[in-house]
Amino acid sequence: SAGIGNLRCVAFTGLHEGRHWVQMEILEGSYGGREGMDGMDAVDTLYANTRNNPIEDIESHLPLRVNRYELRDQSPAKGKWRGGIGSVREFAFLSDGAFSVEGEGHKYRPWGFAGGEEGSTASLSVLPAMGGETALPSKVPYRGANRGDRLKAIGPNGGGYGDPFEREPEAVLGDMLDGYISAEQAQTDYGVVIRGKALDMGATSALRARSAALR
Repeated sequence: SAGIGNLRCVAFTGLHEGRHWVQMEILEGSYGGREGMDGMDAVDTLYANTRNNPIEDIESHLPLRVNRYELRDQSPAKGKWRGGIGSVREFAFLSDGAFSVEGEGHKYRPWGFAGGEEGSTASLSVLPAMGGETALPSKVPYRGANRGDRLKAIGPNGGGYGDPFEREPEAVLGDMLDGYISAEQAQTDYGVVIRGKALDMGATSALRARSAALR
């Protein structure tokens, strides 16, 4: 199934202590599920030979602050092997500057395969210091930024692979304990019954059998 599938790049620039500065950021996404393995969460774009820049390095010598660097608060695409989860990154300008963006992935959801669910698209938005939020396209040739403005980049979620009702119950329980899905989602989307923090294998087998008979 599909994942990020493209290179998304942001270039920040401005003046700092009388000197021009430029910072390039590669915005990672996630991979789709594949035979035998879930999609990887929030990974760099390996085919472009890139790695992320440590937050401490960015903030130590540039007028940028990384307010957020975390996984999307969204359930991964369903599948026998689930899709990966994209990242959320938010950069704040500590002085006036500008940025440009080159990327894709805002229109088409990463496809699922063999019964797996589609993933979720990427997005970009700017949050001005004065308040509000404005969605941006995947390509921004140049946009000025004021001190206090923030750029938020959300990476795509990869698609799922295979029938969700064939996912190992232990893996579904792990997703619930990790906060990726709720117990209700485990039952509705995967046919897995969880009582508290434990599997109910008898109820799970019965639920999956009933669901299979209705297909």
